[in-house]
Amino acid sequence: MVYDLKGETNMSPIVGMLYSAVKENAERLQSITVGVSQEEIDYKGPGHDFNSTAQLVRHIMYVDLNWVYRIKGQHLPASLIEQYGPMIDANNKLPMNREVDKYSDV
Repeated sequence: MVYDLKGETNMSPIVGMLYSAVKENAERLQSITVGVSQEEIDYKGPGHDFNSTAQLVRHIMYVDLNWVYRIKGQHLPASLIEQYGPMIDANNKLPMNREVDKYSDV
């Protein structure tokens, strides 16, 4: 993969740079998580006190989804907030994943 932060031809340079950063992050994340075991996805550190790999990946993807809509000058639709949110829970922590394969199609 080549990471040059160039957007599509119809985008202004700034929008193109932001768009390609989001796109390239998603591609990079996908490439490094292919073949990861369920045990690795659920891992929460040696004392089980930290965010799991799944929580961290989900959070990154949700932040990127927010950026896509922000770049477009739009609000994130309520349906996407409901499906993939929230960014943090009521305790200011990363939310637990609700289902094992819920986010595999994002």
